[in-house]
Amino acid sequence: MRFGKLTALTGVLIILLAVLYGCSDDKTTSIPPVTYGSIDDPEFVPVKAQVDTVLSGFVRDVLTGLDNMYVQPGDTISVRTALTPPSVQPDLNAAPDTLLAVYQNGWHFIYATYTGQLYHSRLRDSIQFQVDGLPVQMLDPDVDFVHYIHNWTFTALDPNVTHADYTGRNEFEISDLDQQTAVINGSTANTLELVYIAPDTTMTNTFSFNFTATDVTVPQVAGGWYSGCPRTGTLNMTLSHVFSWTNNVSFGSRANNWTATVTFDDGTATVTATNGEQTWRYECHICTITTN
Repeated sequence: MRFGKLTALTGVLIILLAVLYGCSDDKTTSIPPVTYGSIDDPEFVPVKAQVDTVLSGFVRDVLTGLDNMYVQPGDTISVRTALTPPSVQPDLNAAPDTLLAVYQNGWHFIYATYTGQLYHSRLRDSIQFQVDGLPVQMLDPDVDFVHYIHNWTFTALDPNVTHADYTGRNEFEISDLDQQTAVINGSTANTLELVYIAPDTTMTNTFSFNFTATDVTVPQVAGGWYSGCPRTGTLNMTLSHVFSWTNNVSFGSRANNWTATVTFDDGTATVTATNGEQTWRYECHICTITTN
């Protein structure tokens, strides 16, 4: 069962807003004006691209991942898809090398591995369904709560050529599944390492990305959770980016840290990101709310 790997993985970046409040003794409150940077700023362009990837990945892999409410844990097709790294077309005809699915102490535990032509992948999932606070083994219409933990790695088989390695962990609690609107809370932590190797140059980009989802609400669609779209809620994110290079004449590295807040409003995300010196803000339409 796959609620989502934040393909986020493909590039993972992020945002937060620092708004400063000043209060004087005479109870007058002043809010220093914020001058937002241009979204065309060369420094921000790659950040925005990663943020947009994270947002689309969150909707696709976490929210629309509620589609898996209709799939039993350990389902072979969903596991195969989860074993496929982002940007690689899944081979749904390829069987996992290892697939273990057991139910114990109220939890479904799933372990799977797969070796492709270019990479080795592994997932470890823990999934619990509840009805009125009590664990149940079978997924049925009475389930009102799901606790889902998803751990994954994608490792290149040949580290001596240009490649990407991914590591991540999601933990989400999805409540009110017996209502018209579900509520998602949880967190994601990802690391993406992109390595470019040429005869005389090696460049490495390492992104460490974390976010916390708070009270993200998703309405039902046609009596189910297909194509869910966030109506309200926030994502609070942090990202570190370390870039290093070496070639025949030079070597070096630099690091940047970002924080961000994303606020959802009926499928539109308002993003505010800062690197501590400059702040950027923009809106992004990511999906359309529908209940038909």
